[in-house]
Amino acid sequence: VTNPIVDYGADPWVIKEGDMFHYCYSNDRAIWVKSVERISELNDAGAYKIWQAPDSGMYSREIWAPELHRLNDRWYVYFAADDGDNANHGMHVLSSPARSPQSAFEYAGKIADVTNKWAIDGTVFTHGGEMYFAWSGWEGDVNEAQHLYIAEMESPTKISSERVLLSVPEYEWEKRGSGDGLPTINEGPEILKKDGRLFITYSASGSWSDDYCLGLLELTGDEPMDPTAWEKWDQPVFSGTDQVVSPGHASFITTGGRDYMVYHATKFKGGGWANREVRIQEYSWKEGKPDFGQPLANDTEVTLSY
Repeated sequence: VTNPIVDYGADPWVIKEGDMFHYCYSNDRAIWVKSVERISELNDAGAYKIWQAPDSGMYSREIWAPELHRLNDRWYVYFAADDGDNANHGMHVLSSPARSPQSAFEYAGKIADVTNKWAIDGTVFTHGGEMYFAWSGWEGDVNEAQHLYIAEMESPTKISSERVLLSVPEYEWEKRGSGDGLPTINEGPEILKKDGRLFITYSASGSWSDDYCLGLLELTGDEPMDPTAWEKWDQPVFSGTDQVVSPGHASFITTGGRDYMVYHATKFKGGGWANREVRIQEYSWKEGKPDFGQPLANDTEVTLSY
């Protein structure tokens, strides 16, 4: 394939199940799933609407970054939404008992810790037999910075602990595009595992800017709920080039024994949110750590193994 693999799209979530790739995304206040056998089919494949937001209420508008997960023999979709006011954004979950993710999903509730603060970009993972939820949120009620938080879960639909702060925008490269009333950004946490090691990639700098990029945390201790057990890279691990602008919010798949990242970028400098596309490329591991390299130009072929 050559990039982009989807002409317009943001916050791409692709997972592989058996011989199928499932791409979950939001559009027109609804959540959709495309299922294909080849990534090259993704752009033109038909989509199934798995859920339509209600006309009003706390999860009726600004449906962002849905993630499709198979947990305990059920499908779940985690997504951010609000009532039309961004200050009210929170995380919510859908579920379906069907075998195929191209089925109707039902609203299963809001996902929140006891603070119930602003939250987006939630993801779920297991480590050491325990389930955790990681997301991007505000410390208080003012849109001045987005931090990364983690909490324990007692089930796929319920957080069971207080939230713990994992990362704040602290380095210069995490603060680009902010200022003049715009917040600093840590968002889009995603999980990577390899040979028993656990990583969280995340997006930093203003998502509206040309400086969006990926950062990395590694669990170097034993307890994910201990913030001192995480090591944060002091440099971005995936940044834009003159040809590929503002890359961020990646998901990860393994197929044919090779590892790939699926991410979005904007089509041109100054393109902002409205001109994003979905891209893919292979990445490698060096000394047990992910090495993403640089974004590949559009005329570079990406070989996919199945």
